[in-house]
Amino acid sequence: MHHKTNIMAVQVENPLKWHLPDVLEPGDPLPEIPCLCEPNHYDKEGFFDFPTRQGWFFNFAGSSGPERINRDEVPSSAQKGAFLQSWLFFGTMYEVFRLLDVEIELEDCVIRDQDGTRRCVTTYPLRKYFANFTQNEKCRRKIPRRVALTDIAKILKHVDWIVRRYSDTFSPRTWMLSETLSLDIVISILILGESLLNMARLAERIPDNDQSMLWGVGFAWARNPLEQRMLGAGWCISTTAMLHTLLDATGLYYASRLRFPSYSSRQSHSNCTAQQCFANHVDESTYQTQHIEQCRGCEHISIDVEKVAEVIAQGKTPIVYINYPDTDSGYSDIQLEVVTSTPYIAISHVWAQGLGNAHANSLPSCQLAKIKRMVSGIHPMNSEHSAPQLGVWMDTLCIPVAPHLKALRKLSIARLEETYRNAEQILVVDKDLMGASRLASRIEKATRLLCSAWMRRLWTYQEAVVSNLHPNCEKLQIQFSDGPVTFHSLCTNPTSLCHSEMAINSLLLALPLTGSVSFMFSTLSRALRYRTTSRQSDEAICLTAVLGHDVSKVIATNNTEERMAIFYSFIDSVPAEIIFQKTPRLQIGGYRWAPLSFLQQTTQIAVTKGLDAPRDAHGVYVNFPALQFLSIGAPKNLGNHFVLGEDPENPTIRLSSAGAKSGRTDEEWRRVVRGWEEFDRAVLKSGEIALILNPDPICPDALVSVLRKEPDGTRYCRFLCLAETSTVHATSLEVCGRVAIAKIDAGATWCVG
Repeated sequence: MHHKTNIMAVQVENPLKWHLPDVLEPGDPLPEIPCLCEPNHYDKEGFFDFPTRQGWFFNFAGSSGPERINRDEVPSSAQKGAFLQSWLFFGTMYEVFRLLDVEIELEDCVIRDQDGTRRCVTTYPLRKYFANFTQNEKCRRKIPRRVALTDIAKILKHVDWIVRRYSDTFSPRTWMLSETLSLDIVISILILGESLLNMARLAERIPDNDQSMLWGVGFAWARNPLEQRMLGAGWCISTTAMLHTLLDATGLYYASRLRFPSYSSRQSHSNCTAQQCFANHVDESTYQTQHIEQCRGCEHISIDVEKVAEVIAQGKTPIVYINYPDTDSGYSDIQLEVVTSTPYIAISHVWAQGLGNAHANSLPSCQLAKIKRMVSGIHPMNSEHSAPQLGVWMDTLCIPVAPHLKALRKLSIARLEETYRNAEQILVVDKDLMGASRLASRIEKATRLLCSAWMRRLWTYQEAVVSNLHPNCEKLQIQFSDGPVTFHSLCTNPTSLCHSEMAINSLLLALPLTGSVSFMFSTLSRALRYRTTSRQSDEAICLTAVLGHDVSKVIATNNTEERMAIFYSFIDSVPAEIIFQKTPRLQIGGYRWAPLSFLQQTTQIAVTKGLDAPRDAHGVYVNFPALQFLSIGAPKNLGNHFVLGEDPENPTIRLSSAGAKSGRTDEEWRRVVRGWEEFDRAVLKSGEIALILNPDPICPDALVSVLRKEPDGTRYCRFLCLAETSTVHATSLEVCGRVAIAKIDAGATWCVG
C-alpha cells in the first residue's frame, strides 16, 4: 500500500517569519513579500505548459517580456507580475513537493488581513513541511526517485533561466524581470528554489550515482543582486564581492539582514575596491593601542621584556599569566608573569582593532582584564592538565619590538607555526564578533564570522589552518559577547536546508599538505583571494609556515619578491597551467612563472586539469604544443602586433597582447597603448621566440624567449608575457608584422623560468 505524506494546514505563529533560521540581531525588520496573485491560480496541471494554459507566451528577444497569446490583449505590469509569481513561486513550490510525495496547501503561504485581502507571502510553513518530509522519507514512493530528481532538476533549471533575466541581460533593449517583479519577490523565488534543491539533495540522502542528476542545478548570478542595498547600509564593496563569490542567494540575503556591526559601521570604505578592503590596514608610525569602550583612561602594563627575551633565546615559548583579582579595585592590581611549559591560550586578533602595539610590549590594564576574563571562560581540552590557570600567548606581549632584540623578534616569527600548534586552544578576538551573541543560530554566527575583519587578514589564515590541523578541529574558539564557540561547531556537516554555512568550511579547510599540488594551489587561491595584509612581505612568511617549512630562510631577506621565491623553492612541483594564469608574476630568474601574490586576485587562480609539473631553480617543466617563431617582421607601428603563418605571405593567426583592450579615461587609454607597444618590443627584441599553446583555446597562451636547447630536447626559456591569438582580418595584413612559424608537438618539454 502506498503511503502518502499528508500534511495539514500549518498555523503560522508569526506571519512574517520565513522558513530560514531567525536572525537574532537583524539590521532591519523582515520585509513583507507582496502577494500579487491568489495562490490557487496555479492550476496544478503541470509546470512547463502552465503559461500556455493561462494564455501567456514569452518573447525574450523583445522589450515587453510575457505577452498574451491573444494579441488583442495588452497585459498590465500587475498582470504580468501575478502570472510570474503564481508560476515561479507557487508553481515551483507545489510541483517539487508533489514530486517528493508531499501534499501542501498553497494557501498556507499567504498572509491575509481580517477582511481576507492578500497581504504578503510567507514561507514559514515550509519548516513543518520539510520536517514532516524527513520523518516520512522511508515511505514507499509513488514516483521513482530517479524520475522525480530528473523532473526537479528540469523545473529548477527553468526557474533559474527565467530569474537570471532580473538584470543579467546582454542588451539594454531586452526585457528584464525587474520591470515586473520587485527585488524582494525575486529573492523569495531564489531562496525557495535553493531550499527545495537542498531538500532534494540532503533530505533524500541521494546515492552518489544518482546525485549527478542534480549537478549543474543552481542559481548563480553574474553579480551580487543585493550589492546596492548592502553598500547603502555601509558594507565594504570587497565584502559584497567576496560574499557573492562564496554564498548562494540564501546566504547573501541572510548576510544582508544582519545588524551591521557597530565597530565596522565607524570605518570608512571610500578607498576600498572590489578586491581589497583598506579599512583594516595598519600604519605603524601612527598606530595607537586602544582601550575598551567603557574605559576613560588607564595605565599600560608592560611585560618583563628581558625575561621574554631570555625564554626565546632558550628556544622556548614565553607564556604570560595575567594575575588579576577581578575585584572592585579597578585595574591597579594587574600583574604580568612570564612563565614556560604550561598550557596556554593563543590570542588571534586583528591589529587594526587596537590590540597591537608597535612601540612596546604592553597593553592597557582594561584590555588585559578583559583578556583575563575571556580566557577564564575556556577550559583545558586535555584533562591531564592540572594547571590552576591557563596562560596566554599574544604577539603584542610575547614578540619583542625593541630594536636591540630584532634577532629574537625574527626568531619568534619563525616559530609562529610551532607556537600556535602547541597552544591548548586559539581564541579569536574580533570586535564585530564580540558585539554579537553566541545564542544566535549557527548560520547567523557563521555568516558573521565570514564577514568579520578577522576572516580578511593574512596572518589569521595561518592561525586558522594550524588550529584546523588539530584532531576534531576543536582548537579554534570564536569569542562572542557572551562566551566562546568552537569553529568546529559552525562547520560540521550542515543538516539545515539553508546550506550557506558550507562557505565557511570551504574557506578555512586545513590546507592539504599531501596529495595533488594543483588542489593545494586552488585552495590557497580561494582562501587568500579576499585577504589582505598591511605588509606585502608578510605573505611569504605566512604561506611558508602554513606548509610547515623553515620560515627563517624567508625572514633572512627583506625583499618581497625574494621572499616569495624562497616560498616557491620549498615546493617540488606546481600546476602546469600556472604559466597561463592572468596574474602579476615574480621578475626573478627561474620564478617568472610564479604568481607575485595570492592576495587580492581579481579572479581565483583556476587549475582545472590537475596536471602537476616538476620545478627546480631553472623553472617549471611543462609539456605543451607550441609555435616556434622562425622570422619576425616589424609591424608598421609599435602596437599593431603580428600575424603568424607557416607561410608568412598567407598568415592564419593574429597575435596580440593579453592585456587590457580599452580604457575609460585618457590616462587609461595611454596606459593600454603603452602595454601594446611594450608587447611588440618584447617580441622584436627577445631573441628566439616561441608561443606555448594553452589547451583551453579561449584562454591566453604563454610567450617565451628560448635561451637554449639541451641534447635531451628540453628548451630552457624566459617567461615574457601572456598573448592571445585570433583570426586574421584583412585590415591586419597591412599594418601587422609578419611572422613565419613552425609547429612543435605536445611532447616537447619546456622549462619556463
